[in-house]
Amino acid sequence: MGDAPKRRLPVVGSGAAGAAPPRGGAASPEKRKLPVLQSSGDDEGEDRPPWHWIALGTVAIFIAWLPLAGLVNTLLRRMIERAGDAGAQGSVRLAMVGLNVIAFALAGVAGGYLVGRFGGRAGRREAAASGAVVAALAWALAFAEGAPAGALGWALLLVVVVTIGSAASYAGGSAGLRSRAAPGPPRSR
Repeated sequence: MGDAPKRRLPVVGSGAAGAAPPRGGAASPEKRKLPVLQSSGDDEGEDRPPWHWIALGTVAIFIAWLPLAGLVNTLLRRMIERAGDAGAQGSVRLAMVGLNVIAFALAGVAGGYLVGRFGGRAGRREAAASGAVVAALAWALAFAEGAPAGALGWALLLVVVVTIGSAASYAGGSAGLRSRAAPGPPRSR
């Protein structure tokens, strides 16, 4: 075992398939780098279709919105516990609606920015669509819980929520597109 000559594996791209490199040759096998590691970043491969970015933006908005909504509602619960009189209840309800709208809009801006910045061919339209999808899903969840609002109230709520979600995501998509076009800081080599 110890005296047997070592068998060398062929270098990819040299000679015939399965042929071993010449024995005793002075030429060393050529070094090859992995294509993934030597890419310059300009060729990022196949671009996703724009509709994929609607789904990715929707997920990003939910990921940003859920912790924000949890934080806002925790703060609001503490406000409700402190406010015991009936006069403060109206202001607490207004704060509840306003802060939840702000949390939703911030999440929409963040998800829209992601779509605009990294979306390839996707842009403002896909960002706005992802905000509208999240708003419609949130509306459907609220509708399924069966809160009393009447048909006109639910229709109006859908219009308002979709408008807020798509407008915030559109603004985030616009900011993302501007940051994509802006030259970045110089890279050090």
